[in-house]
Amino acid sequence: MLCAKPGSTQSDPSTKLHKDAGTPHLDIHAYKRLVGRLLYLNATRLDITLCTQQLSQFLYALSVNHFNAATYVLRYLKSCPGRGIFLPRDSQLKLQGYSYADFGGCSDTKRSTFGQCLFLGRSLISWRIKKQLTVPRSSNEVECRALDTATCELQWIAYLFKYLKVECLKIPVLYCDNQSALTIAANPVFHERTKHLAIDCHIVKEKMLNGLMKLLPYYKREDVEWIDETTAMFFKG
Repeated sequence: MLCAKPGSTQSDPSTKLHKDAGTPHLDIHAYKRLVGRLLYLNATRLDITLCTQQLSQFLYALSVNHFNAATYVLRYLKSCPGRGIFLPRDSQLKLQGYSYADFGGCSDTKRSTFGQCLFLGRSLISWRIKKQLTVPRSSNEVECRALDTATCELQWIAYLFKYLKVECLKIPVLYCDNQSALTIAANPVFHERTKHLAIDCHIVKEKMLNGLMKLLPYYKREDVEWIDETTAMFFKG
């Protein structure tokens, strides 16, 4: 790939990966090694997190299209080898997180993918993208489960700060772009269509009542310019 042309994006937007996508690729071990190295790069390159998560799903059903998608990521990395995570010294000690979910994004299983990223001031300190274990019945279910996972991660980091005797300037804030999930999390009464979400929403509501965090819609976010650039790079890949 040393002579390959650099790419401007992490993946081809016109190509959607799924199982049995064309001619099988014979060198499976080369693909596994490549995906393993891309997973290692996720420690500092959050912009390829979503692409790597998708590529790692086809380790045992490999096709030429999957291998080409992996080399597409290499072309992108060649265009920006110096990009990474910047941790400024003047960041304020305030914790804020973002929750996002893609409803039914998997073409093969119809499972949804959820993501989260947490900032300490302007410094990104935690991020994750994962496919949910079950097939959701509604977009509200996907968003609520993603919100529950982000809440647990925010709680763990808050406990870590407390153990290290680091005091944040403000109450941690968790942002969500789904109005239905915000309404369900704030509603103490679960009706017939939302009873299966009671446990997840109860965790979110409990942490809000205990003063661990605040739950706000996405349009009330702070540090708009910095957060918009970083979260778009993470969630959209």
